[in-house]
Amino acid sequence: MTYLLEDPTFLVGGLLLLAGVSLVALRITQQGKYLVRAGIALGLALAVVAVEWIWVTDNERIEEVIYDLRRAVLASDAEGVLAHLAPNVQYLRGNTALSEEATRALIRLNLSNFHFDFLRISDLHTSVMHQARRGTAEFRVFARGAQSSLSGVVDMGSGITAWSLGFEEMKPGEWKVNRISPISIPRGILAFPNELPKSDHSRLGYNDGIHILSPRGRMFPGQRRGSAEGRTFPELSSGQAETH
Repeated sequence: MTYLLEDPTFLVGGLLLLAGVSLVALRITQQGKYLVRAGIALGLALAVVAVEWIWVTDNERIEEVIYDLRRAVLASDAEGVLAHLAPNVQYLRGNTALSEEATRALIRLNLSNFHFDFLRISDLHTSVMHQARRGTAEFRVFARGAQSSLSGVVDMGSGITAWSLGFEEMKPGEWKVNRISPISIPRGILAFPNELPKSDHSRLGYNDGIHILSPRGRMFPGQRRGSAEGRTFPELSSGQAETH
């Protein structure tokens, strides 16, 4: 079903190839049965394209949110980003957690001070837990930009970060981010408005998918194989840089 609903390229290509072979056979043999076969193959190819166009999967909806977030971040549009966040969204990293309000303040602070020249997403992998109506997305971001500070505008150059986002379905077909977790980020990439509180682990249920191998067994920069237990990250205070 994956080939039909999410990536029908190979199936459609195979049907078009079959139609082409049938038309060649028709020209050589002049037998009507090959025309019928070509028509059936073309009809099936069109049907597959129509089904894929109409039937949007949960994974595709999550991907749409990711690319909407990209556009908002590229435009330094904090409200555009916040519109895709669930009411219970948290920034989570190891033993560090931010409340919903602090997570939103973190986004507003960084987008107000940072302006991107370009921002590209790669290695995007999504997964959905259908019964729980939860999902995850892991991806890399290649970006270049400048950061505003009291001393002026600082060119931050280009760099690669890796992120894991948790999702929940708020209502049928509407997916929003309930967890933001950096997997790998350079030093100084984030500025924090206040001291980060220690996590009491009371809400780590929203941490679905973090510290897990990404789909197809691939890993992101900074990820290590093995159990997630016992892994901690330095606690950060205001003005300190975050690294992994």
